[in-house]
Amino acid sequence: MIALPAPIAVAAPLVPAAPLASDLPESLSLDDGRAVTIRPVTPEARNLIQQGIARVSPESSRRRFFTVRRRFSERELDEMTRLDGWRRFALGAVARGPDGPVGAGIARFARVADDPRVAEIALLVVDDFQRVGLGRRLLARLARAALERGVERLTGIVQPDNDPMIALLERHAPGPALVRTGEHLSVEVHLDARRVGTALAA
Repeated sequence: MIALPAPIAVAAPLVPAAPLASDLPESLSLDDGRAVTIRPVTPEARNLIQQGIARVSPESSRRRFFTVRRRFSERELDEMTRLDGWRRFALGAVARGPDGPVGAGIARFARVADDPRVAEIALLVVDDFQRVGLGRRLLARLARAALERGVERLTGIVQPDNDPMIALLERHAPGPALVRTGEHLSVEVHLDARRVGTALAA
């Protein structure tokens, strides 16, 4: 495991009264021309998330959850959508399908309990929205949200063969620290504001 510094006494900051940049919906075009809107996840996204996981391939599910998932429990949906916006935050990407809105991807972070400067992250992009730039756009905006909230480092557990996720993390830090923990890799990146800004502009 990655060794973290000893716990520090940091008062929990108040959530800003004014909206942060990451609190506002953002519409953008993917590399293939499709339009998506990225916005903070709320409980209203439950159905889109449930429908989205049903469209995820077994391989993508394995890379994200280390097993194949076809649906989430009600408790899991609560945990994914009932967020305080500071300690736990998530962004969802929504596209317009022939029958209405469809979930395209989700990225989230959760602060580590004993060090609020560190947050664990997770990212999932539905297969029909992979390889068109959605993953990098979601992660760039999640990194911005983390910086806005005082997070300095992001950590996560990835499969050793998950090269796309490792490459995405490298966009936001000089070089992620990779430590093998059994069959998985622990990843830690120190957020770099300049790199995050460059990723947002890409």
